[in-house]
Amino acid sequence: MSHSLESRTGIDGPVTVVKNYTVPSAEADYFVEVYQENARIMSAQPGFVRSRLHRPLAVGPETRFVHIAEWKSGGELDRATANPEWHASLQRMFDDPGLHVTSEPAAYRVVVELLPD
Repeated sequence: MSHSLESRTGIDGPVTVVKNYTVPSAEADYFVEVYQENARIMSAQPGFVRSRLHRPLAVGPETRFVHIAEWKSGGELDRATANPEWHASLQRMFDDPGLHVTSEPAAYRVVVELLPD
């Protein structure tokens, strides 16, 4: 399973990154702290619109976080994911002996959008 999103979208329009992270529930709060370093790096990149990390309400032996980030264009996301500082931060997170995290990244484009009337 890949830890990072090596983006080559080939899309000029807006894209959304959806990334699931799973950690043992005892490490969930620590994961949020570590995650923020990586998120700060990406938020400074050109084309970044916003990012949200979602935590489930239910408690179990594992916590599955859902990260959703919006980008102005796939090309800007492609350039951002090539940033060596971001890769180093991501590697530190996955190499941290106090954190046992798995990840499933993917980039998406909107095909249906519903808004309130």
